[in-house]
Amino acid sequence: MLPIPSHLSERFDKYLQDQKTPDNLQWAYKKWVSYYLDFCDKYKHPPGHKDALPEFIKKLHEKKQSNQQQEEAVTAIKH
Repeated sequence: MLPIPSHLSERFDKYLQDQKTPDNLQWAYKKWVSYYLDFCDKYKHPPGHKDALPEFIKKLHEKKQSNQQQEEAVTAIKH
């Protein structure tokens, strides 16, 4: 799992705090963003490309992640 680059992590932390996101969701959202960045690196998808997120969600589905987990991942990444 790739760490979130520090400049993005700081901005994301501030955003989550400004949105008053509960602590447990902050942790989960950071996890999903980290997994997404790892996926994009491994499969050579630019993170900002329109096809990257659908491909990531497809992979989560293949790995039997629940619909709730997939939705949580989408929410985290779109923030």
